[in-house]
Amino acid sequence: MADVDPAGNRLTGSGLVLRDPLPWADERQVVETAEAMGYRAVFVPEIAAREAFSTLTGFASVTEGVVLGTGVVTMWARSPVITAMAAATVQDLSEGRHVLGLGAGTAPPGAPGSDRPVERLRRYVVSVKTALSGAAILADDPFGGGGFVLGLDLPQGPPPVWLGALGDRMVRLAGEVADGVILNWCTPDRVAWARSDLDQAAEKAGRDPAAITMSVYLRACLGVSERAALAALRGPTGMYASAPHYQRQLERMGLGEEGRAAAAAFGSGRAEDVPESLVRALTVMGGRPEAIERSRAFREAGADLVLWYPVPALDPLSSIMGTVMAAAPDPAVEPS
Repeated sequence: MADVDPAGNRLTGSGLVLRDPLPWADERQVVETAEAMGYRAVFVPEIAAREAFSTLTGFASVTEGVVLGTGVVTMWARSPVITAMAAATVQDLSEGRHVLGLGAGTAPPGAPGSDRPVERLRRYVVSVKTALSGAAILADDPFGGGGFVLGLDLPQGPPPVWLGALGDRMVRLAGEVADGVILNWCTPDRVAWARSDLDQAAEKAGRDPAAITMSVYLRACLGVSERAALAALRGPTGMYASAPHYQRQLERMGLGEEGRAAAAAFGSGRAEDVPESLVRALTVMGGRPEAIERSRAFREAGADLVLWYPVPALDPLSSIMGTVMAAAPDPAVEPS
C-alpha cells in the first residue's frame, strides 16, 4: 500500500499519470514497471480514449499495492449515483486502492448550474460521498438520485475523493469537503500558496489539514535529447495556455506574457514558437538529476504526492518508459 504521512492521512511519494492510449499490453507493462520501481499511485485522465474506471479495474488485476486514481472524471460525465457505483466497483476489486478524482470540467451548452461550477461540484461531492458511505442520498438531491442506497459492501471503506483544482475557490472547496486536491500546470510557488489556502479552508471547516493530500501533475519528457523533449512539450504547453482558465493561472504565476505568446503560437499552428522559458517553468526535461531537483522543489513547496505525467517523444512506449525510469522514486528525497 502507498505510504501515508504519520501526521495524518496524506498519500505521499511519487505517482504516475498515464494519458496516452498505448496498446493494452504496453500500458500494463508501464504500470507493472512503475509499481516495481516504487511509484505509489497511477492516475488516469478521462479525455477521449479509454474509460477511466474500466482502465483502473484492468490495472488492479496486474498490481498489488499501487493506488489507482481517476485524474479526473468530471461531474458532467456521470450522475453521482453512477459515479459512486463505478468508484465502489474499483475500490472493491482493488481491495481498497482507489482514489476518486473529480473535476468540474466543461459544461454542456445551457446545462443547469453551469454558471456556478464550484457550488455544483460541492453538491455533487456530497451526493457521491453520501452514496459511498452506504447512506441514502437525500430526497432533495439536485441530480435525481434521491433515496439511492449503494448495494455493495466495502470492507476497506469508501475511496477518498480528491478534487482537480485550478482556481483558488476550487482549492478551498477541496479543503472543505474533499480528501485531496490535484493541481495542474503550475510552479512550486503556486503549490505553496495553494497549500496555504487548502489548510486554512480545512481549519475553517473544522477539518484536519493533515488528512488532506496535495498532489500536483508534473509533465516531463526525460531521457531524450533536450531538442526532442522541447519539441514534445511545446505543443501541450501551448494548448493549455490557450485555455482562458489556464491563462488566468499563468498570469497569477507571473507567466502571463509567455502564456499569451504560447497561445498565439499554438493557435497559429506554430508550436515551435511556444516560448522555451514557459516550457521550462512548467515542465521537466533532461534526466534523473533534473527530475530529482524538480521533485524536491515541489515537495518543499508543500506537495505530498508528485504525479509524473510523461509526454512522449519519438516512440511512445520507449519514451514513456524513459521518463518512468528517470523519475523513479528516490528514497533520499521522498518520505519513507
